[in-house]
Amino acid sequence: MPRVEPQQIRNEVETIIRRIRPENKAEIRNSDRLREDLGLDSLHSMELLSAVTEKYEVDVDVEQLQEVRTVGDVVSFLSKLLA
Repeated sequence: MPRVEPQQIRNEVETIIRRIRPENKAEIRNSDRLREDLGLDSLHSMELLSAVTEKYEVDVDVEQLQEVRTVGDVVSFLSKLLA
C-alpha cells in the first residue's frame, strides 16, 4: 500500500466518526477524546476500529489500542502502522 499522509488518515477518521455519531455536529479536533468529548462508547469504538482496519487493510491487536484515547492518537497510531 502506498504511503498514506496523516491528513488523509485524519479526514477518513473524521468521516467515520461522523457516520457513527451523526448527531455530533461540532468541529472534531485532534485533541477530542473519543469517549468523553465525542461520545463513542465501546460499540462505537469497535465500529471505528473495524472501519479503519477495513479501509487501510491492516490487522490491529486490540491491546495495541489501549493508549489510543483521542482523535490525534488514532491518526498517530495509524500513521505509524502504515509507514
